[in-house]
Amino acid sequence: MEGYEELFGPRRFYRRLLGLGIFSAIVLLAPLVVEDPYYLELLFLCHYYVILACSWDLLSGFTGNINFGHAFFIAGAGYTGAVLNLNLGWQYWLTLPVGGIIAALFGLLVGVVTLRLKGPYFAAVTFCFGTLLYKMFMVSSKSLGGEEGLSGIAPLADSPLGNYYFSGIFMVAVIVGLYFLSKSSFGLILRSIGENETASEGSGINTTYFKVVAFMISAGIAGVAGTMYAHAQMHVGPEMAHDSLSALVLMMAVVGGMGSIIGPIMGAYLLTLVNESLRFMGELRLLIYSGAVVAVILFAPKGLLEILSQGFRRLTGERQKAI
Repeated sequence: MEGYEELFGPRRFYRRLLGLGIFSAIVLLAPLVVEDPYYLELLFLCHYYVILACSWDLLSGFTGNINFGHAFFIAGAGYTGAVLNLNLGWQYWLTLPVGGIIAALFGLLVGVVTLRLKGPYFAAVTFCFGTLLYKMFMVSSKSLGGEEGLSGIAPLADSPLGNYYFSGIFMVAVIVGLYFLSKSSFGLILRSIGENETASEGSGINTTYFKVVAFMISAGIAGVAGTMYAHAQMHVGPEMAHDSLSALVLMMAVVGGMGSIIGPIMGAYLLTLVNESLRFMGELRLLIYSGAVVAVILFAPKGLLEILSQGFRRLTGERQKAI
C-alpha cells in the first residue's frame, strides 16, 4: 500500500500537476525573455526531443520492452509528410495528422510482429527496422532524394517564434496527455507488465494487447513530431532514420529517469543544451558528452529524477521533524 501511495498518492499527483502547470507557463512566457532567433531554434529542438523521449518512455520505460528503432517511426512519418507536401501540396495541418496515423499503423504492424518477443530479441528486431529504413532512404535517389534527402518542404511557421510556440504547445499537450494516461488504469497495467509480465498474464491481462496499444500511441506521437520537424527544417534526410537518433532518444529517457514521463523531459532538455553548449569544443564534444552520460548512468542508474525526488523527500522530512 505504501508503494501505491508513493507512486499514485494524491500528494505526489497534485505536486506534479502543479509542476506541470508552472512548466507550461514558463514555456508560454519564455519568448518574452528569450528573443534571439538562435535560442528560439535551440528551444524548438528541446521541445522536439522532449516529445520523442516522452513518447519512447510510454512503451519502453513502463513495460521494459526497449525500443531501439524509434527513428523508424520518426523518419517514416517525416518523409510521408514531405512527399505529401511536395507532390500533392498538402500543408502541415494535413500532413501532421496523416504522419501520426501512418506511424501508429506501423506501430501496430511492428508491435504485432515483435512484442511477443522478450528481452534483447525485441530490441534487436526494432533496431533492424530502423536500419532497413535508413538504407532504403540512402539508395532511393530518385523518389526520396537519396543521401541529400528532400528539400523545399513548406515551412511550419513564418518565423522561429512561430516554430517555438507551435512545438511548445504540442509538447505541453503531449506531456499532459501522457501524464494522465500514465496515472490511469491503462498506465497501471503497463507498469504491472514492466514489473512482472508473467504475473500480469496470470491475473488475466492480455499483455500483448496493452503493449501493442502503447506501441501505437508511442509511434503515433513520434510520427507527428517527425513531420513537424520536417516542416520546421523544410528538409528531410536519411539521418532522421539513423540509429544514432534512436540511441539519443533512449539516452535522454534513461538520464532523466525511465517510466516517469517527467524524467524524459529533464533528460531531453539537459542533453540538448549540454550538447549545444559544447559545440565550440569540436571533436572533443562527443567525448565529453558521452562521458557525462556514462557518469550519470553509473552514479544515478534510476535517472536524475530519482535523485531530485530523494532530495525533496529528505528536505521535507527534515522540515517535518523540525516542526
